[in-house]
Amino acid sequence: MDQLKKLYIEPTSNCNLQCEMCFRHTWFGEKFCDLDFDLFMKVLETMPHETRTVFFGGMGEPLFHHKIIDMVAKCSQRNLNVELLTNGTLLNEDFSKDLMDAGLNKLWVSMDTLEPAGNNGMGHPMAESILERIKTFNRVRYLNHFAVKLGITFVATKSNVSQLAHIPYFIERYGISDVNVSNLYPSDKVAWNESLYQRTLSMSIGSDVFGSGRPVVDVPYMDFDLPEVKEGLSGMFSRMNFNLKVSGVPVPRRSQFCPFINDGTSFVRSDGEVSPCMALLHNGTTVLGDTERKVYHHSFGNINESGLKDIWESDDYVRFRERVLEFSFSPCMNCGHCSYPEENETDCFGNIKPTCGACLWSEGLLSCP
Repeated sequence: MDQLKKLYIEPTSNCNLQCEMCFRHTWFGEKFCDLDFDLFMKVLETMPHETRTVFFGGMGEPLFHHKIIDMVAKCSQRNLNVELLTNGTLLNEDFSKDLMDAGLNKLWVSMDTLEPAGNNGMGHPMAESILERIKTFNRVRYLNHFAVKLGITFVATKSNVSQLAHIPYFIERYGISDVNVSNLYPSDKVAWNESLYQRTLSMSIGSDVFGSGRPVVDVPYMDFDLPEVKEGLSGMFSRMNFNLKVSGVPVPRRSQFCPFINDGTSFVRSDGEVSPCMALLHNGTTVLGDTERKVYHHSFGNINESGLKDIWESDDYVRFRERVLEFSFSPCMNCGHCSYPEENETDCFGNIKPTCGACLWSEGLLSCP
């Protein structure tokens, strides 16, 4: 049987911010709540023994939960690798030290902008304050010789993608160990127009499923900062009707591939529901081109009623993971000429809920740390 290697736990679906582009605004039939601490302990006590990483994240702000330090400590005491994603706004000196004392292995900070003056309204306006919080976190970890790592997540849009030029500076300036860059999950037409992958989807650019018949262009490493190189590569990529290699190594875009199922991941929601992926964690609305899509939450059990190991090994959950590994869903991303993409309840191949043929994570366009 496949193994549950990484568990995402949503400590709360509440947040201290109301960011403009957050898809929490599109939720329907949802309740906002905190994960009960006793329920959290049941998750740990019934977790499969092969689980090695617990990641505190989800759709809310983990530091908004009043018992988050205790949660981190309980995981660390079980020799689990503990990671946490935060918007950074609550990360003061005391909170930073408490997290490190509790045994946190890696902190991820979500950044909408690496340049406070360039936010352009795309997200929270507190970037400068967050940078100060990161400096405080670094001061605590360096003065106390903590081995905790620091990562950054960055959601790229038309308004902020130029700021990726600052990533090398950020890595050096703030001691960053990992950077996760993802595309935007479009919650409405405005967000869809900010997305950076519309042509990629329509042409299946880089897809390892649909691109086998394309020509191959093999590019060597070179001084990419030279103006002449920038100009040449920009022109070449503007009409990317080919498959790309860099120094002989293919650079495909994984298509019809679920990173959560393939990596042995599961999610526990703040009310105890167990979901297979980020896309199915909550009911919400998204937009793909001219189609408004309803994505319905799906659970394979609730920790209030069953242990995590039992839910993971249940027949329905096992069969679903097998189906996703085969990925025998209709290719809605590359078709879209019917009404099936309007929801994830069924598809034209006869699959029943949940269907994954229109999932941006499965097309390699969205990623989670």
